[in-house]
Amino acid sequence: MKSKVLITSITCLIIGFSAAYFIFDAPPAADNGETAVIHTENKVNDEDNVISSPFFPLAGQHDDNARLTNLENEISQIRQQLQKIQLDLREISSSMDTTLAGTHAAPANNQGISLLSRRLFSYDNLIKGGIEPGIAEDIARRKNAIELKKLELQDRATRGGYLDTQRYYDELANINSQGINLRDELGDDLYDEYLYNSKQNNRIRITAVMLGSAAEQAGIKKDDIVLSYDNERMFTWDELKSKTTEGQLGEYVTISVYRNGEIFSFSVPRGPLGTQLGATRMPPH
Repeated sequence: MKSKVLITSITCLIIGFSAAYFIFDAPPAADNGETAVIHTENKVNDEDNVISSPFFPLAGQHDDNARLTNLENEISQIRQQLQKIQLDLREISSSMDTTLAGTHAAPANNQGISLLSRRLFSYDNLIKGGIEPGIAEDIARRKNAIELKKLELQDRATRGGYLDTQRYYDELANINSQGINLRDELGDDLYDEYLYNSKQNNRIRITAVMLGSAAEQAGIKKDDIVLSYDNERMFTWDELKSKTTEGQLGEYVTISVYRNGEIFSFSVPRGPLGTQLGATRMPPH
């Protein structure tokens, strides 16, 4: 296809040069009203015996050849740039998170841990979330101790010249394993109140249901609010995604949703639900 386009372009250019030659090299019209005869035969230059025609240009026509060559080079560069753009678009498209439950499994060491519970929380944030001052101070101190260990590791690795090496990441993983999970610290009820009181989303909303999916077949609908999956309360969509990848694929579990003031329970197979998930905020029940 590319060669055909190039051949067509060159052919059009040659036809254009031929037309220009015939027009500008033609003898003037006859004064007696007779039709002038246009001579198309090639002229011969007696000095260097160089053939002059649209297909065998003289030295003065080298500029046209240079322009044609430059045009071909520019076309080639544009094609290469378009190919690169297409490849970049494919990479971006393939890396986009479709937010379909169960589409991607969470890393093994992060399964069941929500993004919110891994955030850096402070004493003030805990107090604003309704946590008792004694509990808030204890959690904040232990959390800050973990963060200080990370800073010390970064400083030590920088001085020792092993930052961004496997040794550094192994030591960092060891520190992360000692991290605090706020949900585990508070329990589900208190954690739910903390999220709501600190104006964070604490529920999962079904924003779309794929036709023919496990969710549609079970009876789950758009705008349903997910409360639990496999008898475990769900607060964030990444928790639900992680849960759908656990257990045996196809094994049936119960999912509970809140719809128009009522709670409904459905049986769904483990694996992708075929739903698009969002987040919302609701008062704890």
